Formats: sequence, structure tokens, C-alpha cells
Amino acid sequence: MSHPGPPFEGGSGAPRPDEPPTTSQPAHPTVVPGAFPGSSPPPWQYPYPGMYPTPPTGPPGMGPPGVGPPGYPMAGPPPRRSNTTAYLIIGVALLCVVALVVVGVVWWRLSQADDPDLVDGQLAASYPVAPGAEWSITAASMGGQKFNSVIPSEGRYGTVGAIADGETLVTIVGDPYTSVGGSHWAVGVNARTGERWRFGEPVSTCADTIVDDSLVCRDADTLHFIDVRSGAALATVPAPPNTGGVAYNGDAAFVVEYVPATDSVVFHKITRDGPLWSRPVDNLPTAAPGSGDASAFTATDTTVVTSGLRVVGVSADDGDRLVAKAGTSEIGRFDDGTLVLETGDSDGMAVANRRLVVLRPDGTTAELSGDNAIVPASATTGQRSRMLVDGRYTDVRNGTSPWTAAIPEVDVFGSRVVLADDREVIVFDRSGSEYLALDTETGRLLWRASAGRNAAVSGHAVTDGERLITPTPDGGIAALDLYSGSPAWSLPPNVIGNVRVGDEPGPALTFALGDRLVTLTSTTITGFAPTGPRAIVPGTTRAGNSGSGGGGTQYVTPCGSPPVFTPQSFRTAAGGLVVTMKVTAKCPDGDVLFGPQTRITISDGGGLVASGSFDFRRSPLAVPAPDGGAALNLELTYPPGSFFRLPDTLNDANSAGGQYLVECDRGSTPERAPAVTAPASGRSSASSEATDTVFPAGADVTATSVNALRLQADADRAFILANLNNRWVAQLSSKHAGLVADGRTWTDQAILDEFLALRLRFNDVRLLWSDEWPVFSYRGWWVTVAAATFPGPVEANSWCRTQGFDPDHCFAKLVSTTAGPEGSTLYRN
Repeated sequence: MSHPGPPFEGGSGAPRPDEPPTTSQPAHPTVVPGAFPGSSPPPWQYPYPGMYPTPPTGPPGMGPPGVGPPGYPMAGPPPRRSNTTAYLIIGVALLCVVALVVVGVVWWRLSQADDPDLVDGQLAASYPVAPGAEWSITAASMGGQKFNSVIPSEGRYGTVGAIADGETLVTIVGDPYTSVGGSHWAVGVNARTGERWRFGEPVSTCADTIVDDSLVCRDADTLHFIDVRSGAALATVPAPPNTGGVAYNGDAAFVVEYVPATDSVVFHKITRDGPLWSRPVDNLPTAAPGSGDASAFTATDTTVVTSGLRVVGVSADDGDRLVAKAGTSEIGRFDDGTLVLETGDSDGMAVANRRLVVLRPDGTTAELSGDNAIVPASATTGQRSRMLVDGRYTDVRNGTSPWTAAIPEVDVFGSRVVLADDREVIVFDRSGSEYLALDTETGRLLWRASAGRNAAVSGHAVTDGERLITPTPDGGIAALDLYSGSPAWSLPPNVIGNVRVGDEPGPALTFALGDRLVTLTSTTITGFAPTGPRAIVPGTTRAGNSGSGGGGTQYVTPCGSPPVFTPQSFRTAAGGLVVTMKVTAKCPDGDVLFGPQTRITISDGGGLVASGSFDFRRSPLAVPAPDGGAALNLELTYPPGSFFRLPDTLNDANSAGGQYLVECDRGSTPERAPAVTAPASGRSSASSEATDTVFPAGADVTATSVNALRLQADADRAFILANLNNRWVAQLSSKHAGLVADGRTWTDQAILDEFLALRLRFNDVRLLWSDEWPVFSYRGWWVTVAAATFPGPVEANSWCRTQGFDPDHCFAKLVSTTAGPEGSTLYRN
């Protein structure tokens, strides 16, 4: 097969954008969304929750690290000094120490004077406007198909979930379900830095808590004590056979074994040094009716409880029996270690005399009337002993209830109290998939807001003290004002890496890790940096604010003139051209971006750079008042088709000196302009992606495309001369305006769009103008090549085949400034 000049057809089927096209790419696993099985229990389900066989795995990991070297001995006796001198030296030293201590205490008290006593589990900094992603990791990058919960009763059904402390989030990556025979690994990510790890040995489940930067995970026959800061193994010890999940209290791990022959359970306590004791619990009550596929297993400093169709609790110290009753899988846990267990009496067909057992840290128990108890995920100091019991706001210490919520037919299973402060108690009502804010003193309904169907799965909505940040019905996240329930901002599903499962959005969970907001979907973990100052305690008002409505919040309203957009940097990502803008309000009181079709066009002396329509209606953005140089850092993404240039053809925006013209056309806007929460600091951040390609009236798209192609070929020529000259490469495309191929007539804009799409999909491709290279016999063609070199044409064609290209879309081409067309092309058969 021969061809006299450049081929008529371009390439397709390129590798992933984050992988260079210099080697053959391995096959990547297909993401298979999780699906819930039917109501029948799976064949491997044991009669006691959490007791199911797990597959054997490879050899255990490392043992505990060795003890560090001893201190160095003194080199010799010190020289003799007089007693007087020694006393003087000691006296002076003591005075210095006392002075340092006093200064330190004074400094500490002063530094803590304005430091609020934030609620455990809340964000330490505020998010007054929508944040931009600071980092993200995907399941594929960690070697798995999806992220699964570390909790056995969730992960084996493919439920997304994670556990976290104030710094690290830990989840499991691997197959769609954490069931028998799968491949799964514990992974962790530091919320502040985005640094991540994957534990070296496979695991199927982990404990439900991280204690003192450590966690225990397990496979079929091994317990791994893991340092969550680095993913290193602190110890690896054998696990007793026929045991299921694992609980951990920092001192030891606990596993429980169901013994069918005697209808008893055996608790095992295991430290990093090995097994400590095994204690059976006999004479178990009749189990509650049900499949038993939901279970929970947890440990505090003093108690260990497993729950499902039976609730069994023992002392963490010696394994003494504390409680054994029929019940449910729900365990309410207070900050002081108090546990609330849902129990009753069962005859195997039904449960009667339902009541709550309060298991205190000292091992004593008390009973309260009620069927279902919901302990708040986050609570202020005054509310830390309160819970919702069948709609009654109840004090766990004495059972008193100041009010009963007027919530008709609340579906308790899956419902949550996400926050309890001195102003409101916010309940996620699963039956209506909505949030209900109830007055803390009276139970009166303050406001209600729609929520995502997965808001209560393995995680909670989180708060920064002024807003509730929660999953949304469409699979994104949003912030609701705690005082009024009104929307503050939202992020669409694509920003947090969410994917649809059939016709429904995939689950999206939110976590608070220090001052970082972290989202988790089935395929992506994303971290967001705060956009405002330090958080405040929920239910209080930020000092110095006197906003409307009594909520203590300041607002900005739209300005009559659009704000000024100044490009700061350009980069490319899988989604397109990303431009970081400094947005400055023209009005002294600030501005708001809120329209559904806001066109933002960037141009320079060469014509259009990018132009697209952005929808700020769902998530209005506050532009702060310009006093002191305040501005909004806005990251805009222009998808393929809406941009013409790449960063290597654009000058450094920071030193451009006004060479870029940015036009903001607000387009059609709602009749009522919104008032948006003002950023509490001088500089805030946000991101948005163009929803449509819109060019300004009178724009010459053809001239802009020709100029962009010319600029790109000029920019690539130096690279090609230095790296590709007289070498074989893979040619992916060659086109000229007016060419009819693939059922279409190619225009300059279409040629440019194809090149830019290839550039985004490949790590690196380059553009040539055939007139400038003697290896082409035809003139006036734009040619795209992959920037990988090969020893010969056979290897180049082999690369094309490996990448999945057909012979007309990728073949070997010699790039040279001295060779002619003869012998410079080799096509595949």
C-alpha cells in the first residue's frame, strides 16, 4: 500500500490523557457501579451478623518496628566546679525556666482567647462561597474499580463509605463489592496535602474508628495494625479463624466468632503483640427476626459491642458479659463513650418490649423506653448528652424530654441527626429525603430543605458553623445557611467526580477533616480548601457581623457593571483549557455572579482564546468588596470546542500587562437578583465549567482558527527539531480546509478542534505545517504526530496497533528536515 502524500484521515482511540504515548498502555478496569442484591440473604450469610467467611490471602505484612537505639553514654566525668558556682548556675537556670513557662502560658492563653471551642466533627474553617478542588484522587489511580466502605455490612453490598479523624480519610479500593474472593486494599489520603497511600497487603474490612493515628484492618486470617499517617504496618498478627469484622479502641483489636453448635459467641482481644484473651458469651437470647445482613461492631475504651439480630456487649478489659439481647444493628455513640443500643425480647417471629439499653463507660447499664435512638453526629457542649428517641428530644442521662418533634411518619431507618446546637437540631429525614431544622428549645420546625438520597449513607452532612454542606439530589454538593436553610452555593456532580448509576446520581458523601472539606464518590475523593476565615461554633454569631435576619451574616448584591476579569494563569486538564481569573468588583460593596448564561470571552492580539457560557444560577458567586485589593479567584474551565489556544501559545498571564481582553456578558438574568453571603476574608476561591460554547457577535471564527493553527505549529517547531528530527513517529492526523473525509467537509475550526482534542487525550502531540517539512510531497496540510520516537517504522506501527488505532488512523512517519517523501511513510496492513 502506498500513499503519495499526507494521509486523508486523522487518528482516534488515543490513550488516557495522563499517560504518555511512548509505550503500550495496559488494559484499564471498567468501573462497574455497585448494585444492591435482592431481599434474600446471600448464600454465605451466617446466622449472626458479621460472621461470614473471607478468602485466604497472601503472606502477612511486616511485624512491629524495632526499638530505637539507646541514648549515648557520657564521654567522661565533668570537670569539678565550686559549690557556689554550681548553685549560681542552677539558680539562673531555674529562673530562666520559670520565665519561659510564664511567657508560654501567657502566650497560650492569649492565642486561645479568640479561639472558639469548635464542635467535634465540624470544619475548622469556613466556606462562605463555593470552593475549588485543591486535589483529587481516583479509584483507578489507586489500583481499583471503586471505593467501598470499610464497614463489612456496607462494603459487601458495594456501598461507598470511609472513616476519618481530623487529618486522614481511609477507605477501601478494589472490586465492586468487598465480598469473598475480591481484591481490596485500604487507602488513605491526607486532607491538607492530598498525599495518599495504599496498604501493601489486601484487606476486606477495617475497624469503624481511627485512634491515635492508627487503625486495624483485616483479611481472612490476618490483622494489620496500620499507621494512617503513612500507611505503614505497625504490626501484623494472625486473626482467629471463622471471625468477621474487627473493632479497635487504640489499645487492642477485637474480633468475634459465632459458634453455631452452641449458639454462642466468642470475643477475642488481640494486641500488636498477639492474642490477649478469648471469652465466650453463652445462653444467648433468641435472635430478632430478619436476614441479619445489617450489623455493627464497635469498641470504646471500656466496652465492646456487636449488634445485628442480637446485641451483645462485653467489657473491653476482661470480656465480662454486660448485655445480651435481641435487637437491631443500630448503635448510638456519645463522645464520652456511652453507647445506646436498640433491644427487645424476641420469640423468633416478632420483637416485643422494645427498649433502649444505655451502656455507660463504667460498664453499668440503664434502660429507657423507646424503639429507635438517633445520637447527633455533631453536637455543641450543651447538647452532647441529647438524642432523638422516637421523635422525643431526650437526655441520655435521665431520660427527660423537653419536646417531641411534630414529624409525621419519619422513616427512622437511615435517618440521622446531623447537628445539634443551642439554636437548632437538624434532622435528615430519610422518608422525605430532606433536612428538617427544629428549634432546640421547643422542637418547632424552623425550615426544611431537600437533600440527596445518599446524604445519610456512611457519613454526614458537615458544618462550618454557619452553613450545612450536604449532598444534593443531583449527586453534587451544596451549602445551606444554618439560620434560614436557604442555599448559599452548590457544586455540580462533575466537580466532585460523581458518576451516574443508571438513571440515578451516584452517592456523594461529605467529610470534615480539620479545615478541609473532603467529598467521596464511588470513583473519586476530592479535597477542598476553605474560602473564608476560621469557623465558628454552630448556633452562634460571628463577632462583628450584623447581617439581616438575626443570623449575623453579611451579604453582597449584584453590581450594575460586570466585574473585571484578569487572567492569572493558563493550563490544560482532561476537561479542557483551565484559566485562573482574578475577579474584581467595580462596586465598592462587592458583586455577585448569578446569571444562568454568563458569557466570558478571552481574546488577545491573535483573536479569540476561549469563549463559553457559564451557569452561576445554581451556585451564585460573591465577589468581595474591593477594599484592600480583595478579589475572587475563579478557576474557569473551557471544554473542547470553546477554546482555540493552548498554554504554550499564550504568554505568561502574570506578566502580560493587559494584553488579554476579557468580556463578561451577563446575558438573561433572573428577575430577582440574589443576595449572597459575603466572603469573610479578602480573597476567596471558586471554580466553574462552561456549559455551552458561545462566541461574541461578529467573531471571525475561521480567521481565529487559522491563526491558532499557525501559532501552534510555530510553537511546536522548536520542540520537533530538538526531539523528533530524523526519527520515526506515529502520525495521527493530516487535514486541510475543504477536505471531504469521514462524511464531513473539514474546516479550519474542525481541524483545530481535532488537534486540541488529541492534545487533551494524549500526554503530548505536536502540529506540523507540511510546507515546512520536505518529507511531505503535498503542501497546505496540517499534520498531527504523537511526540514518541521509535527506532524504526515497524515499532511505530506496533505502537499504533497497541493503542487500538486502525491502519488509516495511525501509521509510521519519518520526520526530517533533510529527507524527502520517498520511504518516509510505512502503512500497516
